[in-house]
Amino acid sequence: MKKNIGSVVGLYPTPSTMIGTVVGDKVNWCNVAHIGIIGLDSIMLSIRKGRYTNLGIKENKTVSVNLVSEDMVVEADYVGLVSGKTVDKSQVFEYHMGELNVPIIDKSPLAMECELVDIYDTKDYDNFILKVVHTHVEEHALDKSGKVDYQKIKPILFEKLTRTYLRTGDVVAQCWNVGREYKNS
Repeated sequence: MKKNIGSVVGLYPTPSTMIGTVVGDKVNWCNVAHIGIIGLDSIMLSIRKGRYTNLGIKENKTVSVNLVSEDMVVEADYVGLVSGKTVDKSQVFEYHMGELNVPIIDKSPLAMECELVDIYDTKDYDNFILKVVHTHVEEHALDKSGKVDYQKIKPILFEKLTRTYLRTGDVVAQCWNVGREYKNS
C-alpha cells in the first residue's frame, strides 16, 4: 500500500550540471540540478530568484550547460556552496569560451551552448527556457555511430530528498524494443 507523503516532487534524481555565465566581465559557475527537457532542441533551467548566475543569463541571453562527471564532483559541490556575489568562482574550472561567448568547462565530457528564449516566472524561481545551439562532446564519449554514450560520460545525478550525488547505472533494457515482449493477458 502506498502512503501519501504530501506535496513532494518525486522526479529525482536529475543530472547535476554546471551553468556557465559571464556576469559583468567575470565568468561565474552555478551548480544546477533543476533542469528539464522541454522539446528536442530546448531545455529549462530552474534557478532560485536572486542567484548571481541569473544576472548573467538575463544580461547576455546565453549560457553554457556542462554535465558534471564523477571526476568533477568536489569542484561542482563547492560551486554550489558559495555565491558568486561574494566569491570569485571563475578559476574553479579550467575553461574556454564557446562560439556563443559562454564559458565551457574543459573537464566536462558534454557541454551545451544555449540561447535564452524566454523566462517563465514563478514565486521563487526564474525558469529559463533555452534553445540548445551547440553541443560539444569528448570524442571518447561517442559510440561508433557518433552518438553520445552516457556510460562513458558517467554523469553525476543529484537526489534532493537524501541530498546525495548518485552514480549512473547499468543498461536495463533497450527503449522502443523491450515493450515488444509485452503480451496482453
